[in-house]
Amino acid sequence: MDINIKTDSKKSLFKKINIKKYITLKNIIAIIAFILLCVCYYQSEMASRAASKSKEIITIGSHQFTYSSFAGVYSAIMTIILISWVVFYRTFGFYTAMSILTVRTIRLFRTLVHSHYSTSMLPAIFLTFSAIVSVLLIYLQYEKRQKAQAKHRKELEEFTKEIMGAFSKCIDGKDPYTNGHSRRVAKYTRMLAQRLGESDETIEKFYNIALLHDIGKIGIPEAILTKPGKLTTEEFDVIKSHASRGYEILKDVKIQEDIAAGAHYHHERFDGKGYPEGLSGTNIPWVARIISVADTFDAMSSTRPYRQKLPLEFIAAEIENCASSQFDPKVVKAFLSLYLEGAFADLA
Repeated sequence: MDINIKTDSKKSLFKKINIKKYITLKNIIAIIAFILLCVCYYQSEMASRAASKSKEIITIGSHQFTYSSFAGVYSAIMTIILISWVVFYRTFGFYTAMSILTVRTIRLFRTLVHSHYSTSMLPAIFLTFSAIVSVLLIYLQYEKRQKAQAKHRKELEEFTKEIMGAFSKCIDGKDPYTNGHSRRVAKYTRMLAQRLGESDETIEKFYNIALLHDIGKIGIPEAILTKPGKLTTEEFDVIKSHASRGYEILKDVKIQEDIAAGAHYHHERFDGKGYPEGLSGTNIPWVARIISVADTFDAMSSTRPYRQKLPLEFIAAEIENCASSQFDPKVVKAFLSLYLEGAFADLA
């Protein structure tokens, strides 16, 4: 079979970096705040150093103070800023604060040695060490909470996968001829999404959506699903209703984004002649366009009541011929590149 498609066997060592992902309001504010923090630190350090060396007298009301007595005030202000920085910017704030406090500690000890261990330096040293302890405690508490949240999130993800897997078994159990169909379609969807360059997070999301793409078949009578002969027009209309039924079942599920899209639109065609909405081109959700190819491939490579499974070469040719009509040509190209690499050889 001659497949008119160019494939690139070279794999990129680096994934494309989406710069727009990092240009967010939060990141811009963090950069501005970091610059201001550095300016404040420099100014407070200079003011503290100048104050500690000054013998100038300042009169406030009826009280007189030496300018050097304000050196600790500048250090205290800087300490409050650093602790606030850790509270607001977590890990980045922690490393920034610890770097600044380390530099300050070194400077204080050098000054202490050069001033022959003057006791006037002790409050600043004590304040700096207090700041280090505070920053460490805040950050350790944050890390503990992050680990607890990560553990809870992982448990929730595992629970979600188990529930989806159980539902997929229920769906496939309706028809002994399609047993394992949902998991195979999810597997092929994952392979296609990987080849199409999706992120790991998106790939797993698409896998989960594909697992439940046929959930609407739960409401279809088994007599129609397993009928060995040709379906009547009325029976085919009942079969087609599984797309809308699936959407109605999944539309209120919020734990997985776009979970209903695969069930609702996986029988739409790129040329607009599909069902249930008659969407075309890029109006069809991306995940549904991928599932459509995966679903058709599994249907043709599996034995059904009305026919035996078809040869891989014939399936690949049919899918190629349906590019831009039934399927998105980008997804077809990804499928054919996998086919040429022998990704489906174990099905032969």
